[in-house]
Amino acid sequence: MAVGGAFGVVFGSVGLLFAAFGITMLVLGARKSAEYRRVLREGRFAEARCLETYVVHRHSGDGPGTSQRRLIVAFRTGDGREARAEVVSRHPYVAGDVVPVRYPPERPDRAMAAEAAPGVGAITCCFGAAMVLFTCVGLLFAAMGFGVAAFLGTS
Repeated sequence: MAVGGAFGVVFGSVGLLFAAFGITMLVLGARKSAEYRRVLREGRFAEARCLETYVVHRHSGDGPGTSQRRLIVAFRTGDGREARAEVVSRHPYVAGDVVPVRYPPERPDRAMAAEAAPGVGAITCCFGAAMVLFTCVGLLFAAMGFGVAAFLGTS
């Protein structure tokens, strides 16, 4: 096989890796989004006590960053077990406040504040669109690479 054919195979393989990454991220994102909606819709309700609160700041390049308020909460499940969880909230809770949460009965440590986050649908759509684009670009590179390898391999 010529050097160009080997380059095409490597180029195509890298394209397939990109496509596999995009598909994997789409599947993981869809699972996370479905779990979030399921817990908000079907999860058990509890009134948790805020133990600690802190803010996480994320900076994105030159533009303004985003901040996310996180709470450490403790609550008692329906069957009497004590549970702790880290939840994200838009409201300015402080230590000692009562925070309404929803949790899956099998995993109370995955509780979330009983408030729908704004723009979850928009964020999910943008993420999905970016991963579909990433996958398509990877498949395009794979097709070009393997096409070049096949063309140079036969000549």
